[in-house]
Amino acid sequence: MDIDEKNRWYSLSIEDVFERLGSGEGGLTTPEATRRLQDHGPNELEEGKGATWPEILISQIKNPIIIVLGIAAVISLLAEKRIDAAVIFAVIVLNTALGFLKEFKAEEAISALMSHAAPEADVLRIFGGGGEGGEGGEGAGEGSRGESRKVRVKAREIVVGDIILVEAGSKVPADARIIEAANLEIDESMLTGESVPAKKCVDSEICRNPPAMGTLSEMEIDNTIFAGTIVTRGRAKAVVFATGMATDMGKIADMLTKTKKSATPLKKRTLDLGRKIMFLAILAGGLTFAVGLYRGFDLIDAFLFTLAMTVSAIPAALPAAITVALAVGVSRMAKRHAIMRKLDAVETLGSVTAICTDKTGTLTTNQMTVQRIYLPDRIVSVTGAGFKPEGSFEVEGSELDPKEDGSLATFLRIAALCNDSSLSSKEGDDGERWEIQGDPTEGALVVAAAKAGLAKEDLEASFPRIDEIPFDPDKRYMATFNERDGRVEVCLKGAPETVLGISSAIAVDGEPRDLTEADKERILDMSSQMAADALRVLGFATKTIGKEEVAGFKEAGPSGLIFSGLSGMMDPPRPEAIEAIALAKKAGIKVVMATGDHKITAEAIAREMGIVEGDSRAFAGSDLDGMDDSELDAAMEDAAVFARVSPEHKHRIVESLRRKGHIVAMTGDGVNDAPALKVAEIGIAMGITGTDVTKETADMILTDDNFQSIVNAVEEGRVIFQNIRKVVRYLINTSAGEVLAITASLLFLALNVLIFTPVQILWVNLVTDGILVVNLAMEPKERDVMDQPPRDPAEKIINRDIVLNTLFIALIMAVGTLFVFTREWNNGDLIRAQTMGFITMAMFQVFNALNCRSRTQSVFSLGLFSNRNLMVAIFASVVLQLLATELSFFNAALGSVSLSLTDWITMVAVAATVLIGEEIRKMVAKRRAGGPS
Repeated sequence: MDIDEKNRWYSLSIEDVFERLGSGEGGLTTPEATRRLQDHGPNELEEGKGATWPEILISQIKNPIIIVLGIAAVISLLAEKRIDAAVIFAVIVLNTALGFLKEFKAEEAISALMSHAAPEADVLRIFGGGGEGGEGGEGAGEGSRGESRKVRVKAREIVVGDIILVEAGSKVPADARIIEAANLEIDESMLTGESVPAKKCVDSEICRNPPAMGTLSEMEIDNTIFAGTIVTRGRAKAVVFATGMATDMGKIADMLTKTKKSATPLKKRTLDLGRKIMFLAILAGGLTFAVGLYRGFDLIDAFLFTLAMTVSAIPAALPAAITVALAVGVSRMAKRHAIMRKLDAVETLGSVTAICTDKTGTLTTNQMTVQRIYLPDRIVSVTGAGFKPEGSFEVEGSELDPKEDGSLATFLRIAALCNDSSLSSKEGDDGERWEIQGDPTEGALVVAAAKAGLAKEDLEASFPRIDEIPFDPDKRYMATFNERDGRVEVCLKGAPETVLGISSAIAVDGEPRDLTEADKERILDMSSQMAADALRVLGFATKTIGKEEVAGFKEAGPSGLIFSGLSGMMDPPRPEAIEAIALAKKAGIKVVMATGDHKITAEAIAREMGIVEGDSRAFAGSDLDGMDDSELDAAMEDAAVFARVSPEHKHRIVESLRRKGHIVAMTGDGVNDAPALKVAEIGIAMGITGTDVTKETADMILTDDNFQSIVNAVEEGRVIFQNIRKVVRYLINTSAGEVLAITASLLFLALNVLIFTPVQILWVNLVTDGILVVNLAMEPKERDVMDQPPRDPAEKIINRDIVLNTLFIALIMAVGTLFVFTREWNNGDLIRAQTMGFITMAMFQVFNALNCRSRTQSVFSLGLFSNRNLMVAIFASVVLQLLATELSFFNAALGSVSLSLTDWITMVAVAATVLIGEEIRKMVAKRRAGGPS
C-alpha cells in the first residue's frame, strides 16, 4: 500500500487512487481497517492532550506549600530536630500523594467524559465475503467481496483507504479524494483564509492537467477535501489518503508552538483567591513570627512554628478540590445526558437566565408521525404512531388501498424520493426496534410511504437520484431529480406557501389542471387548520422534465410545478419536558421556543407545555423582519414563541436576550445554527440530530436531545459552584480558627508557651484539609438548589455571608480550643494540654465539615450519609486523631500523650459547640426569612 505524502492525489484517476491506497468503492474490511489503525496510529492531531501522571505529580511537588515544607524540613535537620524533620517529610509525602491521587483520578474522569463528545464520521466498511482480513488491496474490495455498509465510527479511527461520507453540516475528518459529489461546497477558510465556500467536484480540467512544476494550492484543488473543513452544502463520497498529522491541518498544527492548556475562568478565580489567602497567611505568619520573638521564643522554634501556622492557613487543597468538584459535576451531567465540551462553560451554566430552545426532538419525542394527508380532493387519515411502518390510510372512516389510488401513491412517492432519511430495524432487548437515520421529519414521510408498501430503497432503485437542490432555510424547500425511462421527475417539498408559489397546476384525480387563486386560498386554509391542530405541515409538488433541462431548471429555480398535496405530522410533547419547563420557570429562567414550525402550530404546542402563559406572545419570522433591534428588545419582554424562524432570526433573538441582560443557553442542530450557538453564553448541540458543525461549536452536547437534560445541566452547574463555595467556606473557617487560636495564645498565655507544636499544626492540616476538603467538594445537590434565582456571573466566591460566618465560626473554635488547653495547662501538664488543644482543633474542623455541607439546611435534614465519601473521610480523620494519641510512634513524632475516655468526651463536647451554634444560626435565619424552622 503506497501512501507516499508526495503523491499528487488530485491528478490521479479514481482507479489509480484506489490501487495505490489498497481500497475500493466498497471501502475496507473491518479487520483491515483495524490493522491500518494499529500500523499508522489514530487520526488525530498531536495536541490538546490532557495532563499525564508525571506532569500532575510535578505540579504537586512544585506547589508553593510543599516547597515551604521542604525548607522547614531542611531547617529542622540543620537544627538537629530530627523528629520534626521526619514528621514534616511524612506530611510532604502524604500531602503530595493525596493531591496527586485525587487530581489524577479527576483528570482521568474529565478526559473520559470528554471522549464521549469526540467527533464521529460515516464510513463504508465491507462485511462478509472473501475480502475479510486481507492485506493491502486484499483488505479492500468491491461489493462482490462482501456487503458494503455505512457505519458510524469515531473520527480518530478513520484510516487511509477508508471511504467517508459527508454532507451539509459535516466536519471533514481527514484529507480525501472525492469519488462522488452532489452540489458540494466546502468552507476551507481555516486553511485558505477564503471566506467564500469552495465548490467541489469529482473531476475538473485543472486537476486532469495540473501544472508541470509543483503542486496546486488548496484553493485550486477542487476534487479533494481536507480535514477540519466544513461541508456547507451538498454531499459527497471520498477516499481517505491522509490522516492525523499527515493531513494539511496536521502540518499546520506541527508548525505551531504548542500552547499550555489554560485554566477555566472558575479555576482562575479560585486560584486567584488562593493566592490572596496565601498573601494574608504569610502576612499573619510574619506578625506571628515577630510576636513570637518578642515573647522570648528561640529563633528556630519561632521560625518553624510560624512556617507551620502559615502552611496550615494556606488553602493547599483548593486546586485539587476544584478539579474534583468539576470532575464530579461533569460526571453527573454526563449521567443526565449532558456532555460538557468546554469546562469553562460549567460555571456559566449556573448563571443561565434564559433558555432559547428548538421544538422538534428537544421539547417533543422526536417520533414524528404523519397523521393527515390532504390531497386536492380529499383528506386522508393515517393510523399508526412512531417509526414502525404499520398503519392504514382512511377517508371518512373507510380504509383506502394506496396502491390503487394514483393521487395518494404519487404523493407518497414524492415524499419518499425527496428525502435524505432512511428507515431500518434491528433486534433489541424488547424485540424489533425501528429507527430513522437522518431528520425525523423526513423519516416520518419515509415511514408513511412504507405503510403503503413503498419502500424507499425500492423507489430509489426504480427512480435513481441524479441531482438535487439541498434544503435551504431561506428558500424553504428541497428538490431531487430522479430519472425514469429517459425522463426526470422533479420531486419537491417545502413550506406550503413556498410550494404553492412555485406551482402553476394542481393534480385532481391524477389529472393536472391550472392552479387558481381559489385553490391556493383553500389549500392555505387547510394548512392553517392542520397547524391549529398542532400538526407540522409540508407541501409537495412534482414536474417531469427532460434530462437536458436539469441544469437550467436548477439555475433558474423551480417553477411551473404540479401541486400534489399537504402532509400533517405530529411530534408529541415529552412529559418530562413539561415538568422541566415548570422547574426552569421556578428557578427564574425564561424559556423561549424558536422553531421553523407554523406560528399556530408552535403556539399550540408551547401553550400545552407551559411556555406560553398569560400575556406571553408568539411572533413569526416575518414579524422579526419588520422590527429593528430596539423594537425586538421591547417585544422580548413578553415573547415566548418565535415561529418560522431562520438561522439569522435565531441569532437576533439571542443577541436581543443578551442586550436585555440575560445569560443565554441556545440549542441547535443544523449547520446554520452555529452562529447563534456561538454568540450565546452556552451553546447546546443535539447529540442525536446535530451536525458536526454544531457539535464543534457548542459548549455542551445533549446525548438524548431532551430539554429536561438542559435544565438538569443548569442544576448541576449551580451545584458545582455551590460546592466550590462550600470548600472555600470550610478552608477560610478552619484557617481563621487556627490563626485566631494561635494569635490569642501568643498574646495572652505565659511567655514561651505554645498552644500547639509546629508538627501538631501540620498534622491537623493533613488530617482535615487533606482528607475532608476534597470529599466536601463531592457533596450532592441540595433540594432547594433550583428554588434560588440565577446567580450573577460576576458574583465573588467569597461574599459578605461567608465573611460573617467565618468570624462566627472562628471565634467559637478559638475560644473552645483555648478553654480546653488552659484547663489542662493550669494543672501543670503542658504536653497534655497541647495534645488536647490540637485534637480539639481537629475535632472542631470535623464538625465544621458537617456545617459546610449546607449554608441554609440542617445537617440532619440533609441526611448524614447522603455524602458517603465525606462520612468515610470523617471516620478516617477521627481514627487518625485517635492513633495520634494512643500509638507510641505518634506520641514521639507529635509530642502527644495518651488521653482518657473522659478527655475525649470533653474534647468532642467542646468541638460539637460549633455544630450546635451553626444549627441554631440556620434555624434563626430560616425563621427570619419566613421559612419552616
